[in-house]
Amino acid sequence: MTQQAWTPNEIALRLARLSRDLDKLAGELEGLDRDAVTKRHAYELAFARAFLGQEAGSVDARKQTAVLATAAEKLAAETAEAVLRAARVRIGTLKTQIETGRSLNALMRSEMALAGMGTT
Repeated sequence: MTQQAWTPNEIALRLARLSRDLDKLAGELEGLDRDAVTKRHAYELAFARAFLGQEAGSVDARKQTAVLATAAEKLAAETAEAVLRAARVRIGTLKTQIETGRSLNALMRSEMALAGMGTT
């Protein structure tokens, strides 16, 4: 594989594209996280309903009754956790974008210095 000589403009464009791609992926993460939480929750409810379908009135049966009674609250809490995780990822993305901007800035300064233009 041959190594390509990149121009400063090509590097800047590539970094900008990667930054946009990362931003898009971070934006999609929240929806993916919510979907995972919703599906896991649906499973837990299905399990509880199946468990309660039995005739036994044991402690386990009462526990599963409580799971059903608090289903909406549990879903709301877990969805909020998913949103929080997605927000943390978004913060990480913004930090990466800031670093990309710094890299682009350093590239511009280096290019200007090499061209003898200087920076003031």
